[in-house]
Amino acid sequence: MLSTGEKLTPDSRDYEATRSRFFNSRVPAIKPAAIYQPTTTAEVAAIMQNASTADLKVGVRSGGHLFVCASLVENGLLIDTSKLNKTIVYDSVTKVVAFSPGHRVRELATELEAMKRFFPWGHSRDVGAGGFLLAGGQGLFVRGWGYTSDTWVTQLEVVTAKGEVVLCNKKDNADLFWAAPGSGRGYFGVVTRIWVKTIPARKVFDTTIIVDSTDIFKPLLKWVLETSDKVPKYGVDLFFLTFRSDMDEPGDGEESDRKRIMFLINETVWADSLEEAQVLASPWDKLPDEFAKLQVQRIAVAERSWEELWAAQEKFQPHGNGERWNVDSIMTDPRASYDDLIDAITPALYELPTRLSTGTVCPLDYYPDEADQALSLPQKCYVSAMNCWRDPKRDATNDAWMQRVFERAAKASCGIYVADVNEKARDALVMTPSALEKWLKIRAHWDPDERFVGHWAFSRPGLRPFA
Repeated sequence: MLSTGEKLTPDSRDYEATRSRFFNSRVPAIKPAAIYQPTTTAEVAAIMQNASTADLKVGVRSGGHLFVCASLVENGLLIDTSKLNKTIVYDSVTKVVAFSPGHRVRELATELEAMKRFFPWGHSRDVGAGGFLLAGGQGLFVRGWGYTSDTWVTQLEVVTAKGEVVLCNKKDNADLFWAAPGSGRGYFGVVTRIWVKTIPARKVFDTTIIVDSTDIFKPLLKWVLETSDKVPKYGVDLFFLTFRSDMDEPGDGEESDRKRIMFLINETVWADSLEEAQVLASPWDKLPDEFAKLQVQRIAVAERSWEELWAAQEKFQPHGNGERWNVDSIMTDPRASYDDLIDAITPALYELPTRLSTGTVCPLDYYPDEADQALSLPQKCYVSAMNCWRDPKRDATNDAWMQRVFERAAKASCGIYVADVNEKARDALVMTPSALEKWLKIRAHWDPDERFVGHWAFSRPGLRPFA
């Protein structure tokens, strides 16, 4: 009998701790019949062969950052890739690096930094490579380079629903390769190895401005969006965040004690020198007078380490202390005017329901070609709300808030980032209707018995183009 690696059942000592290993503490009470932690591709193949024989559904987890914990399948199997193929291999001739879906951003960044190489990995140090790349990869400097899946990923090793090991790229098993980016939780195979192009590393700089936007929110947001259009796209990340002024204060519970809304403007720059970075960040040098008088803090352009950048982000995304999360997002329709967009998204960014909740706007300017990949929605910006709290009694109230504000935000939307799909909330497209139709046909070919059911979250009959 072929080895399947470490196996945990509900009676195993480490089963519950492993089952609930997610960023979100709001883990549903779904119990897989078994959890596997394979270390090799051959073990994954054996697991899938057994699943096929036993007619079991399968979920796959890499970093556990998917907020809805969709890899859990009741009475099915969970394949945890955190121990899979734990070597990072760099080819100095082709400049391609190979790694596993279980590698986290901090592991990739640390090893590649030592090699003085780079590719656009995720912004959070704990995100797993598998989930990141199957969502398409909203990686660093996406405005100029596009999603990481688009031009950086050269090949995938995939274990199919029947337990076969195949390599896929733009020539071999091209349909399987096309279907991966943008499929997220819906992918119908287990990615076991990823090959990505790299480029020489450069320095990283950033600058931050914080403004009390409480009384000037809409005009400030419009100025920020219009200024974003003046910022060079290549080698620049833009990130705008809203939060309550007492976010860091213990207060007397989940509710904010103050109704002040802070607006954070951040630009991260990929450059060779401070002088170059300062030029790329210069559109933010002077705030209009009406906003400048409400400036709370300005941090000048300075070189940063990856550790510093990760720590800055994690300040606004606490975890490990019982934090419960609900997240929703839109990809903004490029045809929407800034006035219409601002009207649609203001409640999600401004009416934050708890002291730990935040809103984000990230200009992307990304217009993919669905001939290249399933990830196909045009998107001017990514807009999200990250609703965070600790008291389970607030679940229903906070879910209702999220549903309400994103029903309004959807008026300026062309779809949702697949990593944020929640089948218990609103319906939204993750790819164009024509791409979805093609994707579903490919899925039916490679997984006719529906061993993987994650796609149900975004391909329900109401969303299918041929329903």
